[in-house]
Amino acid sequence: MFVGLVAAAAVLAALALVAVLFIQRGREGIDLTPRNLLRTYLYAGSFAGLAAFVFGVAALGNFALAAAAGSDVVYGAPPVPRPAIAPACPPNFPNCPQPPSVEDQLKRMAEQNERRRNEDLLRGVTFTVFGGLFYAAHYASRRALVGAEETQSALRRAYLMVGTAVFGLATVVLVPTGLYQLLANAILPVTADTFRPGVGDSLMPGLVSLIVWLAFLRLVVTDFRRGTGA
Repeated sequence: MFVGLVAAAAVLAALALVAVLFIQRGREGIDLTPRNLLRTYLYAGSFAGLAAFVFGVAALGNFALAAAAGSDVVYGAPPVPRPAIAPACPPNFPNCPQPPSVEDQLKRMAEQNERRRNEDLLRGVTFTVFGGLFYAAHYASRRALVGAEETQSALRRAYLMVGTAVFGLATVVLVPTGLYQLLANAILPVTADTFRPGVGDSLMPGLVSLIVWLAFLRLVVTDFRRGTGA
């Protein structure tokens, strides 16, 4: 779910930045000067790096939550396996195959969840480090290229508005979904045949998106209070 939202966000961000290029010079048409194209790329790269960083932090959050509360909370719990009925074997057949026992099935499920938790750790470290470095490189290049007047540019305002909208949408979709799944697993009665969905795809990505959305919203509100967002 989170990856789909990020992909849609990337398309939205690209369209918004291209639209700014068209309207930035009004009736003179699109501004394709090398400096303006570089600025547009740096904003797009910053957004891509931030999205990768958020994805990585959410994966680390899933790893930590699984370690603290149990893998079933994050990755879900399938129905309790039942003993399988052994197939009929011909007489005097010494190596008749037997179905896996309940203990073997539970052990295999635990091993799968352990692998998913370790994958989240590896994924989180990879995306967090790479996304953070990618964002930092583009942010530093942006600061070195532009001056104080950049705070009043349409390109920066578009970047802030797109970030606010994208991470706000992710927050309003993912956080209630994760909380609902968490409460449903904790409150609703569970039988042996009930599949309990995990919150790994919704709760942590939503909480990280909430923090980033608040940061973008603060920047947008600050710009408007200063009179630069009008």
